[in-house]
Amino acid sequence: MTDDNKEIPMPTKAEEKPTVEPVTLTIADINICKTIIETASERGAFKADELQMVGLTYNRISQWLIENKLPEEEPPEETSSDNQGEEK
Repeated sequence: MTDDNKEIPMPTKAEEKPTVEPVTLTIADINICKTIIETASERGAFKADELQMVGLTYNRISQWLIENKLPEEEPPEETSSDNQGEEK
């Protein structure tokens, strides 16, 4: 007697790992977090027992933004081509 009810394994694809792009945060993203905390605080979104943690986090974000502020680009020096002060 043959065993016709044998389990036949289904072919499987090689396990493909999905490519996950790394998360990047910018200074603008951190600044938005600071703004979110400010707005939520103004609207009374935090309970009294949460205020200490919110305040500490807000202070840390603010200090980090100060320390990691991108250097502001200085405006290029104007070069005048109208030759002021020259006599012809």
